[in-house]
Amino acid sequence: MTLWSATRMFKRTSTRFSASITQWLYMNCRNRCFSQCSASMRRGSRALAWGRRMLLCAVAVTTSYVFIDYATAQSITRSMRALITTARVVYMYKGATPETSEERSNLHRAAALSLLNLCLRNEGLYIKLGQSLTAMNHILPWEYIDVLTVLLDRAPVVPLDEVRRIIQEETGRSCEELFVRFDPNPIASASIAQVHRALMQPSDPIQSPVEVCVKVQKPHIRRQVFWDLQTYRFVLHVLGAAFNIPVAWVKETVVEGIRREVDFSIEARNATRIRQDFADRRDLYVPEVYGDLVTPRLLVMEWVDGVKLVDVVAVREQFDEVKVLQTVFGAFGDMIFKSGFVHCDPHGANILVRPQPYPMEEEASGKSKELRQPGGRCCNPQVVLLDFGLCCPESERFRLEYALLLKAMIMQDMVTVRKIVYSWGVDDEKTFSTLQLRRSYASLHRRNCGEMTREEAMHMHNEERERIMNVLKREEQLPCELVLVGRSIDILHGVNRLYGGLVNHMRVFGRRAVSALGRLNTYEDIQLYLTHLVGLSNGNAGEEAIPPCCSGKLLSLFDPTLEHQRREEAAAVLKFRSGVTAAFRYRVWEGIISLLMLFQFELALLFLDAYHMFIRWYSKVFEVSIWNWMDARWQRFIKAGCCGKKENKFYSIR
Repeated sequence: MTLWSATRMFKRTSTRFSASITQWLYMNCRNRCFSQCSASMRRGSRALAWGRRMLLCAVAVTTSYVFIDYATAQSITRSMRALITTARVVYMYKGATPETSEERSNLHRAAALSLLNLCLRNEGLYIKLGQSLTAMNHILPWEYIDVLTVLLDRAPVVPLDEVRRIIQEETGRSCEELFVRFDPNPIASASIAQVHRALMQPSDPIQSPVEVCVKVQKPHIRRQVFWDLQTYRFVLHVLGAAFNIPVAWVKETVVEGIRREVDFSIEARNATRIRQDFADRRDLYVPEVYGDLVTPRLLVMEWVDGVKLVDVVAVREQFDEVKVLQTVFGAFGDMIFKSGFVHCDPHGANILVRPQPYPMEEEASGKSKELRQPGGRCCNPQVVLLDFGLCCPESERFRLEYALLLKAMIMQDMVTVRKIVYSWGVDDEKTFSTLQLRRSYASLHRRNCGEMTREEAMHMHNEERERIMNVLKREEQLPCELVLVGRSIDILHGVNRLYGGLVNHMRVFGRRAVSALGRLNTYEDIQLYLTHLVGLSNGNAGEEAIPPCCSGKLLSLFDPTLEHQRREEAAAVLKFRSGVTAAFRYRVWEGIISLLMLFQFELALLFLDAYHMFIRWYSKVFEVSIWNWMDARWQRFIKAGCCGKKENKFYSIR
């Protein structure tokens, strides 16, 4: 092989080798680029698939939200507003550190305005819950009461077509078939219902038509109540955890009470029960319920003309306001301490006043003339109760122990007070007395049982809050009735303050409590009586006394177990009263002891009345004459002294 041929072969071989290398590099690069493109395409398709899934989920969630929100009358949206407002209020209090009273007041007012805006936007049960907060003036700051009072007069009106539709659905008959005349304009619109005036023909065609009051539930309440109450439960749980407040003992009773308020058939039964309890009273009246026109969403009652107790000017012009208030407090004292069935919404709009009507035989004999004072005011008024949606049934144990507790607090018998509150799981009887009397224990010790002054309220809010929280630590032992009975008393205190505290409620309630106790003068007597009731109920007299209402468990007051227990107690009480027999000497001795205890109690009440009148007179004279006589420098000095010494009750903060 020559050199030329070898060189040529080398060139050919190197060319082929270069071509193969180039081809291999090209194929390798092409495959790598293709694989990278394929991977990116696969990643893109996977991302696109997840995007489609998330879009479908978002569409499904949005559709479900819109559907459920529509089906529940915007309950989901209303619940979200409530949760956002709760978070905002918690953030306000947790994130702020007010150093002055003005900053603290502004913080309370801002939180109250948030709650007011929530209630006005959500309407329905939220307005009712906001209204219930206005009665808690012994716990909440004054700014809350001032702001939320707007809710007492702000309730939307339902169109007449909706009212007619609800009446048709509930009765199967139209308004024209049921009523001779139906007023299209409501006379009142509340949070869950509105009221119309109508003329109805009785079942007997001979009788003339009668005026009735038609209470119709608002359209969306039935669909909203479940979600609203569940949200209320959750919000209470959050507030209790955030601020270390025991709320479980209040939560279930309040929730179940509101649920019962929505059912008008329960309200009809409550009205019938209280009408029977006070059937022999001429100074108190409960309108008649027409049972054939009562459903869960419709209630027809007798129409009664009268002046609302909240209209202070009209009541003072037409009636003796002292006698009116004494009748109101006396009636509720009988409910709490005697009948054991309490109306729990006695605000001024639910109480009417009218001249006392007379039976037909007295009208025929000419004895039905109204007794009037020289100024033309009626001095024999009759109080009419309305709105029985929320009523509190009391157990026999609570009724008697609560009556003895009030009597012991008036008599300064702190040994008996301690025994009762210890059985309720409370270690601090002084703070508990403060809560029950709505005034500081120091003023109670000075035998001042009138209305609470502003200085004493400030003292109770600022210095005893921690002690009040300690009282509620063992909440499972507290009687369930305390929530609603306390609410009723709080509202009555507010009514009394509208009239300037004319009535010493402790005197009225104290006499009712002593009358209800009868011969049961000590805590041991009550326990022995309860033990005997259990023996009558169970058939053997060796059982223990009736346990506390919620012993060991946080039950609602309207729990079926407790309702069954109350029915058994009522039957045992009737059996006990029908079979009471004792020796003549024993009855005489018991009567003498009871008379002595009653005489001692009346002396204490006489002292309280004198003190109450003196405080009212002295405060009025001081405010009118002495305060105006002082110059501005002395007034500022006294105000500064009042802020430092809250016990000075004669200096009111202007």
